[in-house]
Amino acid sequence: MSVRELVRRCLVAAVSGPLATLALWAFPAKDLCTGAECFFVALVAVPLMVLGVALLAYALMALARVRPAWPVALGGPLVVLSLFTTVLDVSSLPVFAAVVAGCYALAALVTADGLPNAWRVAVGSPVVVLFAWGVVWPILR
Repeated sequence: MSVRELVRRCLVAAVSGPLATLALWAFPAKDLCTGAECFFVALVAVPLMVLGVALLAYALMALARVRPAWPVALGGPLVVLSLFTTVLDVSSLPVFAAVVAGCYALAALVTADGLPNAWRVAVGSPVVVLFAWGVVWPILR
């Protein structure tokens, strides 16, 4: 994979990720959670919404001919989740969109075919640590 193709792959992912995530904001998730129904939201609705974002991002990247698009579409939400559960607390929409764009570009870079394995490990390891710290560790405690 040439540098030009790698840059194109990251740019397409950086555009399609925020578009798919912003489409999720049209879904009123805050209205689903009142009282005991919050358990339903946490176990069923939130994973379905994340899956919907991944499917929409996959469709956008497939239309832009990013091949393969499915690792980016599945890895992008995990990178976003790992950052927002540990390090970031973003309330403004432009900053949120920029962070999501960066997360999807990082997922596109890590899952690219032409990237050497040493670079994949070096770039992907902080995301794995943040995901374990912010998502897995609170569940295990």
